[in-house]
Amino acid sequence: MPLLESCWCPCIWNNDLKTGTKAIAGYTLAASAVIITHTSFVMSGGESSQFYLPLFETDVRDTTQGVGGFLIFYFLLLICFAALLVYGVNKCIRGYLIPWLISFGIVILFQLVFGLWLIGGYYIYLQSVLVALIDWLWMSYNIYCWLVVYSEYQFLYDIQSPNIELLYP
Repeated sequence: MPLLESCWCPCIWNNDLKTGTKAIAGYTLAASAVIITHTSFVMSGGESSQFYLPLFETDVRDTTQGVGGFLIFYFLLLICFAALLVYGVNKCIRGYLIPWLISFGIVILFQLVFGLWLIGGYYIYLQSVLVALIDWLWMSYNIYCWLVVYSEYQFLYDIQSPNIELLYP
């Protein structure tokens, strides 16, 4: 039985999980495109001097190129997994939802660790607590999106599981 029955987001409310999962795939695509664009900007010498930016402590010549390349690759994979998510929901194949669930779970874990790093590394600045709380607020929204897709996975599992009845003579 699925954890959630419908998808409610601040801008999107759907009666069914299927449409909500497609909207979450669109959100994944848009967020990944923004992150890839910002990472490309920083890799080409753009500004990342605020301590709350993920590439703050990287050197533009060395580590930014490696870490930025990894981020771009990861979010391109996430875009591909979002496309698989839509395909899997349309064709009712729950296996296509698993790559998105795993990779988006890693994104959620990164947000948790990043917020802890902000508080632990810059505890003398009060604004780091605010930035960490905003990061965790965004993380809670991502957890809800993950739960919607997981509920769709459970729904597909329930409708695909065989109902075998033993008939005794």
